[in-house]
Amino acid sequence: MPFLMIKTNLDLEKTTIHALLNHASRVVAETVKKPESYVMVNVCANEHMVFGGTTLPTVYMEMKSVGMPAEQIPVLSQTLTKMIEQRLKVPANRIYIEFASVPGAFWGYNGSTF
Repeated sequence: MPFLMIKTNLDLEKTTIHALLNHASRVVAETVKKPESYVMVNVCANEHMVFGGTTLPTVYMEMKSVGMPAEQIPVLSQTLTKMIEQRLKVPANRIYIEFASVPGAFWGYNGSTF
């Protein structure tokens, strides 16, 4: 049920996107302690983005999950930021992350809800 969307204005090669998808999926599963079989990751590269008045490399992420505990968010923020710094070389002060905890009844899967 965890979903991570990564948007960036960087023009990434397909191999870089696939490597980031696989790495991010493992990182999210390990951090939120959920099976990777429930994790979904989306990478959107070459987005038209401006942050702080410039088009320097930037990243916006959305992390959603069913019943995400508030105490997990600072750990996720640090972990996801580090991942982007290492993988895409985007500095932490050019990264925004939006977190959302979704009630299970509002998250559909396999024709039902959680």
